[in-house]
Amino acid sequence: MLWLGCGIGVAANAQEVEVTSVKFTNLRAPMGSIGNWLEADIAINVRPPAGSAGQMVSRVRVTLLIGFELPAPAGGERRIEHYRADAECVALEAGRADVRFYLPPELVKRDQLHGDPKYWGIELAVAGKPVPAARLAYSATLPGVEQRKNFQTRGGQLAAANDGILLPQYLT
Repeated sequence: MLWLGCGIGVAANAQEVEVTSVKFTNLRAPMGSIGNWLEADIAINVRPPAGSAGQMVSRVRVTLLIGFELPAPAGGERRIEHYRADAECVALEAGRADVRFYLPPELVKRDQLHGDPKYWGIELAVAGKPVPAARLAYSATLPGVEQRKNFQTRGGQLAAANDGILLPQYLT
């Protein structure tokens, strides 16, 4: 898998890329670091169209939006904190591709983040064109299309306050 902020590619259709699974895991930081990172591992099935260069799909953008319900402070109410990041893959080979995002150890510790966020959604685009999302691209807490749209709109607005905290793998 190759990564870059932008690239040149061919037009795509909705069947070229599809989210097949999403897994959230707390990972121990590398040697010399303290704490655990929260990893989001997004598995994507890649099916290049017949005759595509090198049997690859070019310019695949993966956007992850997550909403964690945080523990209530003493005498306070629970709140949901949103984070968003995207990664653009210059080219993905046919088969399974994994795209990973990370929240840093300081945040994981401060907000006591463990396991899956309450809400999450993934948007895909190929060559700048949005790909319709499959059901596996959203958490079970967002069962309906309207709920998913509302989460993407409202959660996306709230995530702006945390821009730069959730990172694609190539920026960690």
